Amino acid sequence: MSESEWTKILGWPGYRVYRSEINEEAKTVRLWVRRKRGNRKLECSGCGRRIHEIAEVYEREVRDLPCFEYRTTVVIELYRLRCPECGIKAEKVALLPSKARFSKRFEEAVGQACESAAVRRVARQFGLAASTVRAIDLRYLERWAQGRRRPALRQMGVDEIYLGKKQKFLTVVTNLETGEPLWFGRERKKETLDEFFEKHLSAFQRSAIRAACVDMWEPFRQSLEQWVPECRIIYDKFHILQHASQAVDEVRRAEFFRKGGAARDLVRGKRWLLLTSWLNLDRGQAASVERPVCSESAHSQSLSPQGEPLAVVELHLRRSHVALPAELDRPIALAAAETDGETSPHVAGSSGGHLELLPNKGTDGSD
Repeated sequence: MSESEWTKILGWPGYRVYRSEINEEAKTVRLWVRRKRGNRKLECSGCGRRIHEIAEVYEREVRDLPCFEYRTTVVIELYRLRCPECGIKAEKVALLPSKARFSKRFEEAVGQACESAAVRRVARQFGLAASTVRAIDLRYLERWAQGRRRPALRQMGVDEIYLGKKQKFLTVVTNLETGEPLWFGRERKKETLDEFFEKHLSAFQRSAIRAACVDMWEPFRQSLEQWVPECRIIYDKFHILQHASQAVDEVRRAEFFRKGGAARDLVRGKRWLLLTSWLNLDRGQAASVERPVCSESAHSQSLSPQGEPLAVVELHLRRSHVALPAELDRPIALAAAETDGETSPHVAGSSGGHLELLPNKGTDGSD
C-alpha cells in the first residue's frame, strides 16, 4: 500500500505518511508521519504564540485507534521551538493534547467506553492497565468540561457530605435544573460557601440565581444572604418534616401530662402511630388515631402555666398532602409540598424578618 493511501486511511489533518511497517505475526502497524509542506504554523506549547525558529527535530511514538485487527502506532515528527518568553518548548499539536503516549482520538474512544462500562472491562478491551484507563478518562472529562457551554445557574442546591472524623464535611454545590455538581469545598463553614461565590461566579452570574435549596444550617443561610440577597432560600422538606415530627411529639407529651386518669389512655402509645404515614396504617391503627386527642375544640385556646394563651394543635392525620398557603411570600419559602402528609407545620415569624419552623415554647407543663 502506498504512502498516499496510508495518509488517507490515517486521516490526520496537516500530516502525511512517509513510511509504513506491518508485522503480521504481532498484528501491529507502524506509521511514520510528518507535516505537509504547507503546514508550517508552529505554536509554543507554553504561551501559545506563533514561533518561526526551530531548535530541534525529534520523533514521538503514540498509540492510535486500531486498523482492523492490527494495533496501530504512529511515529510523528515534531519540533522543539525557541520561544523568546518560554525558552525551548515543544510545539503545540492538537492531535496530541497531553504528554501521554496516546493520540487524542484514542483517548476519546477510551473515555466514551468508560461512560458505559467499568474501568477494568475497558482496560481489558484496549489492553491497558486500569490506572492508565482512569488517567485517560480524567483527561477526557477535563477536555469535555472545558469545551462545553455551561448552563446558567438559576436554581442552586447546597448540601454537605460527611467524610469521617478526620476530614469532617465536604460542601457540595449543584445545579438543580441540570442535576450536576458544580463545586466542592472542604468543611461546611460560611467561608467555604463564600469562596464559591467570590472566586467561581461573577457578579452577573450571582444576580441570575433565583432560588437556593439548603438545609437549616445557619452558615449557609448567612452566606446566601450576603452574596445573593435577592435569592429565595428554600428549606428541603426532610428538615421541615423533622421539625413537624418533633412538634407532634412535644404536643403528645404535653397532652399526656395535662390529662389525668382514663383520658391518658387516648394518648398513651400513640407516638409512632401519629408519626407514621396514613397509607402505612391498617384499619385498627387508623381508627385509634382518628379518635380526638384534644378534648377542646380545634378552634379553642388553652392557657399556659404562666397564663398566656397557647394555640391548641389538632393531631388528626390528614389524608391529603401538606400545602403551604399562597400568602407565604417571604425571603424564605418553605418547600413543604409533596410531603408524606403527617401533619401541617406551624410557622411563626422571627424577629429577623425570616420564617422559623416550630419554635420551642415549652409545652412541658401540666395544669
